[in-house]
Amino acid sequence: HLRRRDFLYGHKKDIPSLEGTANQIKKALQGQKLTRVFISTDAPQDEYETIKKHLVQDGFKVFRYEPSQDELERYQDGGVAIIDQWICAHAKYFIGTSVSTFTFRIHEEREILGFKQESTYNQFCGDSQGENCEQPSKWKIVYE
Repeated sequence: HLRRRDFLYGHKKDIPSLEGTANQIKKALQGQKLTRVFISTDAPQDEYETIKKHLVQDGFKVFRYEPSQDELERYQDGGVAIIDQWICAHAKYFIGTSVSTFTFRIHEEREILGFKQESTYNQFCGDSQGENCEQPSKWKIVYE
C-alpha cells in the first residue's frame, strides 16, 4: 500500500519517489521470489503508470483494482477501499506506508489471518532514509 497524495506534504520524508518506490518493490519481489505485485494506492493514474512501467520493464506483472462504474456506484469509495484492503491483507508479502491508518488496518488483518510478521510489518522508506528506515511496530495477537 502506497499512500501518496496528502502524504507527499505531511510526511514527505517517509514517502519515496516513484522510482524509489519501484526499486523497493523490485527488491522485495526478488527477495521473496515473486513475479506479481498488486499496488493499492491513492496516487494519480500517471504516477501509478510510472511505477508500473519501471516494474514491467524488469518482467514483473503489475495489478491494481480498478472498479467499473457499476462497482463504484454500488460499493462507493469506502467499499472500493475495503476491496483493496482485503486484497492486500491476503498477499504473500506486504509493504505499507508509515503512519497510514489504511496500512495499519492491513497489518491488523494479516495478524488475525496468521501471516508471519516478517511478511506483514514492512514499509516503504523515503529516498533520503535509505534502506534502514524505521519499520512499523509489531503487534502480536496473544491467544490464551
